[in-house]
Amino acid sequence: MPKDTDYLSKLATYNAKHGITATFSEMKKTARRMQKLHDERGPVDLDAFFLLYQDPTGETAVENVLAERAAQNEANAARRLAVAA
Repeated sequence: MPKDTDYLSKLATYNAKHGITATFSEMKKTARRMQKLHDERGPVDLDAFFLLYQDPTGETAVENVLAERAAQNEANAARRLAVAA
């Protein structure tokens, strides 16, 4: 069964262009991973595959949980002070 895209060659070219050093074994593993993604989702864009970015969803979720916990702690502290007084 022929491969739709030769990701190993594309990866080698990408690495050379961006000055990335990788062993042949590492490139083969990455190319296989990219081919698997290609089979599942369609063509893989090399720039998008290696894009490093931060997903703000996780940070927002943590901030919401911490804010909720802080509000609950303040309410509990106020309740304890009211009982002690």
